[in-house]
Amino acid sequence: MPRLGIDLPLAWGDIGRDVPRTDFEGATPERAAFVFPGSALPGAAGNTYIYAHARTGMFLALWNARPGDLVLLSWPNASLRYEISEVHPRVDANDATWLDPSGSPRLTLQTSTGPRAADPRFIAIATPLSAN
Repeated sequence: MPRLGIDLPLAWGDIGRDVPRTDFEGATPERAAFVFPGSALPGAAGNTYIYAHARTGMFLALWNARPGDLVLLSWPNASLRYEISEVHPRVDANDATWLDPSGSPRLTLQTSTGPRAADPRFIAIATPLSAN
């Protein structure tokens, strides 16, 4: 995300490692953003759910996202361009509807708003831009 200075490698998430539960706080690695298992592949129809820690150099700057911000996903031979269309700064941590992989092509970008698993989530939705 050029305006926000977010530039992270993208990796596959791991539910057993990343998702907090009663007996485990979660242990999402740092220095990367992760695609939630079961999400649509980037560029395909449906929802690609991407999450990372709210830390400097990761998704902390996502808190400053606003509609119109550019999101770029790049591979050696291809790239995809998205634009932030919605920002939801305080989503209930138990609201799993955002994980739904169906529907129109989009990215759901998620980070935390605090250190506890029960703290609200910060979510931004990005929709694909037409190829120019």
